[in-house]
Amino acid sequence: MNQTDKESKLWSAIKEDMRRQGNVGEYGFESYISQLTLKSDTGTKLVLEYPADMFIDWVETYYSNDIRNSAARVLDAARELEYVAANTAETAEATELALVMDEEAPAPAISAAPAAGSKRTRRRSTRSVINSGLNADYTFDSFVVGSNSEFAVAAAKAVVNAPSRMYNPLFVHGASGLGKTHLLQAIGNAIQEKDSNTQVLYVTSEDFTNTYIDAISRQGDSLSNFRRKYRKADVLIIDDVQFLSQKGKTQEEFFHTFNALFASGKQIILSADCPASDITKLDDRLTSRFEQGLTVALNVPDLETRIAILRKKRRMWKSTLISDEVINYLAKNITRSVRRLEGALVRLATFASFSQKSPSIQDARVQLNDLLKEEKTTGDVTIADIQRRVAEEFNIRVADINGRRRTANIAHPRQLAMFLARRHTQSSLQDIGAAFGGRDHGTVIHATKTIEEKMESTPAVRELVERLSASFAG
Repeated sequence: MNQTDKESKLWSAIKEDMRRQGNVGEYGFESYISQLTLKSDTGTKLVLEYPADMFIDWVETYYSNDIRNSAARVLDAARELEYVAANTAETAEATELALVMDEEAPAPAISAAPAAGSKRTRRRSTRSVINSGLNADYTFDSFVVGSNSEFAVAAAKAVVNAPSRMYNPLFVHGASGLGKTHLLQAIGNAIQEKDSNTQVLYVTSEDFTNTYIDAISRQGDSLSNFRRKYRKADVLIIDDVQFLSQKGKTQEEFFHTFNALFASGKQIILSADCPASDITKLDDRLTSRFEQGLTVALNVPDLETRIAILRKKRRMWKSTLISDEVINYLAKNITRSVRRLEGALVRLATFASFSQKSPSIQDARVQLNDLLKEEKTTGDVTIADIQRRVAEEFNIRVADINGRRRTANIAHPRQLAMFLARRHTQSSLQDIGAAFGGRDHGTVIHATKTIEEKMESTPAVRELVERLSASFAG
């Protein structure tokens, strides 16, 4: 048996062991592992040869441990790894052809890995540039960083510095109006500014869904064109992925799109109004993929950050008639979201422009009466208030609501109180669970869903919920 046969059989045995372990998926095998060749075994090191255009950093980062572990099991001895490129013109030509063919394919082909070095640049110059969908106004410079967003912004900048190498996917979650869209688009704009050849695509999940529905309703190449549009992006940004909930066919398509991009070493950035595990009726396969990278939260900004946001917007909009006193008043009284905060400033700036006077706090109260009233209905209610009110309604003790008993006469009020806490406070799922005897966020989610179902099926429950809600608004 010659040396080539030995290496071939050894590499086959190592790959077979990797398959048995189940740590590398089919896409990983087809896109990367199957493209490697064992050139030699020196006794201390395996020398693996890879196609010249393979993104070998991806292999080193994500698959080297699996290769080393399987090699140790097969050889009963440890081996280091060395990767060498196959530089023949024939290999390069074949890889280039495979890359071009892959753009037409509905799923990643075996050479779907991103090209490296000058070969990647040459290929990009021959393909069409996609419409990024980015808004140039959304930048890191215009994003006010506070304690609520420091970690999220740091992670976002890390992605800009090393797309697909640091956190992939990056999953950003937070309530509506806290700046998720701004942050996602800031990442895209910064990546494009750093390298204009990088193709960034930003869409909402609603855009993705509607485009997919349109593609499958047409004949011809519409579906292939749809897949090509998303899979040729170097950076795919999908906003508000919670809207994929219950859309089975769209989820299936996005699952394959995600896999194709991930296997090709492309960066994926996602946002939602809650953690991936909290999105109802989301395919478990998508949930696990959304959670395999880094998840970061955007929380409600504190008072100092709200003041900083308003002052920065005042400078940007040149709203010189808005005083610091009014800025502080807005920051103290509008707390639910950055979007509402900015909307209040726009309204006052418009009033100032028309009246040609600096608005007073009384003017602000009059002009923003509806916003301030809505803020009061949620901002002044605490979890403790809700627990006391529900306990009174059912003639039980607050201690019963927070206790461990699960009898029906206690469980229903407890679930109702959790539901109302989610509706009327800004507390996180974790904080609500903690306030109800140290329960976890999954229990709060279950309670909310249970009450929602009862409201649909039982008019008496719906009426009770609305009556209690009205009492908190009073």
